[in-house]
Amino acid sequence: MEHIVQFAIGIDDKAIQERIKEHAYSDVLAKLTKNAVDSVFAHTSAYSRDIMWKTMMGDALQSFLEERKDEIIDKAANMLADRFQRTKKYREAMGVAIEKDGE
Repeated sequence: MEHIVQFAIGIDDKAIQERIKEHAYSDVLAKLTKNAVDSVFAHTSAYSRDIMWKTMMGDALQSFLEERKDEIIDKAANMLADRFQRTKKYREAMGVAIEKDGE
């Protein structure tokens, strides 16, 4: 006994193209990163590779922080001031200061 079954498959070419575009950049970047890391550490052991990574990451982080330390301090100070201004003690102290100065 034969059964004939019909079905349709809808393929959305535009959605597939968009999905490929979305992930292509990160895929290529990951591949290039892996190739670069493999070539840099080609003649090292796993132990020395870890030490080199830690040194490189420490240097990169130190450089990043040095370049942006003023921005980081300003942002942290603004965040601290915003939080401080929301406290009850701050509002009470400001109320006392305003009453005292009359402003």
